[in-house]
Amino acid sequence: MSHELPGDFVKDVVGYCVPLSLRAGEDVAFKLSSFRPGPAEWSIVELISGDDRPHGTGFIERPLGEPHAGVVDVDHQPLAPGSYARIEDMPEVDEGVFEIWVYPTLLRATPQCVASLGDLEILLDEAGVTAANDHGRVRVALDLVEKRWLHLRLTFGAALSLLVEQSPGGVAESAGSGYEQIDKAVSLGAGAWQFAAMASGDKCFNGRLEAPVLTRRGRVLAAWDFAQGVDSSRIVDVSGNARDGVLYQTPTRAVKGRLWDGAAQSYHAAPDHYAAIHFHEDDLTDAGWHDSFVWQAPDDLASGQYACKVVQGESEDYIPFFVRAPAGKRGADVLYLVPTASYLAYANQRLQFTGGIFGEPRFHHANDAFLYAHEDVGFSLYEYHRDGSGVHFSSRLRPILNMKPRTGTWAFNADTHITAWLHQRDIPFDVMTDEDLHLEGAKALEGYRVVITGTHPEYYSSSMRDGLSAWLGAGGRLMYMGGNGFYWRIAHDPENPGVIEVRRAEDGTRAWMAEPGEYYHQFSGEYGGLWRRLGKPPNELVGIGFAAQGFDGGTYYRVQEGALDPRVGFIVDGIDAGEVWGSFGNQGGGAAGEEIDRWDISLGSPRHAVVLASSENHRPGMLRVKEEFHMTQPLGNDPKVRADMVFFEVPGGGAVFSTGSISYAGSLAHNQYDNEIARLTENVLTRFLDPEPFVMPG
Repeated sequence: MSHELPGDFVKDVVGYCVPLSLRAGEDVAFKLSSFRPGPAEWSIVELISGDDRPHGTGFIERPLGEPHAGVVDVDHQPLAPGSYARIEDMPEVDEGVFEIWVYPTLLRATPQCVASLGDLEILLDEAGVTAANDHGRVRVALDLVEKRWLHLRLTFGAALSLLVEQSPGGVAESAGSGYEQIDKAVSLGAGAWQFAAMASGDKCFNGRLEAPVLTRRGRVLAAWDFAQGVDSSRIVDVSGNARDGVLYQTPTRAVKGRLWDGAAQSYHAAPDHYAAIHFHEDDLTDAGWHDSFVWQAPDDLASGQYACKVVQGESEDYIPFFVRAPAGKRGADVLYLVPTASYLAYANQRLQFTGGIFGEPRFHHANDAFLYAHEDVGFSLYEYHRDGSGVHFSSRLRPILNMKPRTGTWAFNADTHITAWLHQRDIPFDVMTDEDLHLEGAKALEGYRVVITGTHPEYYSSSMRDGLSAWLGAGGRLMYMGGNGFYWRIAHDPENPGVIEVRRAEDGTRAWMAEPGEYYHQFSGEYGGLWRRLGKPPNELVGIGFAAQGFDGGTYYRVQEGALDPRVGFIVDGIDAGEVWGSFGNQGGGAAGEEIDRWDISLGSPRHAVVLASSENHRPGMLRVKEEFHMTQPLGNDPKVRADMVFFEVPGGGAVFSTGSISYAGSLAHNQYDNEIARLTENVLTRFLDPEPFVMPG
């Protein structure tokens, strides 16, 4: 791929690391690639604030110094998107029949590989299907239609023939078929077989495949049932001949097959209706790069947010990673829970290049330019594949251009406003990632008195939500420092938790909608969609839930009568009893903005919660979430479009403080951290660190 970046930006070197979260004394491997192979300087830095905008919090890093720096030779490591299945060591077959069902979703004049059978390939294009090797070739010319099932039957031996049957899409269409035969002896050579890509990895197929079967004189040599092992990367041979295969780059499973008729909505209920796999030429969940170098975290390294800084000429890259406290110990009473699942959901998102709600396309830095020029680094969960289907998977096993400092203040970089505040106030804290919480549940949080979230913990697995809820119910104190949190249910790959899945079912503010009948996660088998629709709205957990979003500027909070309640006296202590809080900030000019949450008893908010302040005077672009509409209707001065700042106690001596706004953390640094937002936030943390139990009112 060409490496021409728009504008005058330069970025040649990129990388990622494995793992993303580690403990002191453990290794982390950095996997680098450069379009100008050669030496590069690297150093490990503690990353405190990544916001380098002139009006931002300020960029702050602390190099660890020697010996945690050096020079490494970086070569070019290409990316090879495209999902496929591979079966190793297939035997030579002198005669037989191979059949497969095919559902193309993106037809072109250029061929795509349906199957590579040893030395014979079956290729499909918009005008027909071809089967060929060095000994013979047949082609069936047929006007193919996207999203229509095809049945292919290839017969080989003394002659080579191909039958193609195209199913109609409804009562108004008729079936189509074609047949071609040559009287030439053709066999299948021994070696690896692949579905959805050539052996070279080229000509990847876009669409669904189902039920490949190989027979010889009526005996089944191999038959792959894609309805089995849906949560795995394995395709199962049910012939008894142990010809199982492996899937690469995570194609989509738990999707409708040729038998689906709407009677079942889950692959659990009717596995044979979901016996297909959807492959894409642009799937990428593992770059597969080799290690450029491995660094061992010192045994005494404090828990925190770090990065490997790589400099090669004018090109620079930061590769963040997180260091946890030692197993069974903690370095502080405060835990900053890094919302890495949400980082992955937005990883490499290109919404800023497409206009719409984010305004005209523009490039602010080299990472933007690189991302725009390199679609091969893969997609976020907010985009579409080239065939028009939504992107269900995201992964940390690839370069992520927007999970770095010196990028837009969204997700990762916006969250450094919180870490900068903690450092500025000399508040000791440990860090832990969403992935850690997913794998370990409530046990991961044991011993911490206070958990602080990021600005946008939007994507949560069942294990994550249950773990946080159990810890809170045991007396934990939670500071929810953002908005639009705990919104979508996700699933982690059980074989590789660095890959996450979303099914955008039924409703919600979303970039795409899951196909009807495909609302269940393949990784977990759980029904996907909004936690609100799954009986666990965020209001029940943190007192507030997603109310509105808008990106045309922020506003302030109007102080409410609840701020006078003696239960929250510790929060407002020393704060000017003015009428508004947070009429400033580097995220849109106010503490309430971007995406906001409100207190709502009808959605499960605790009745005893105290609403300290509520936002008002939002700009026209701040619009109510679509899941609250039953019919299209104009809403002016919508009272439900607001951010509520709330506090409430929980049984067991714990408590929750929720800010209700993504923009909130962008106000902490205003006036050198001397402002009411920073002060009340520190008041909350100070009291939450006090071991004296909170008492439920009444």
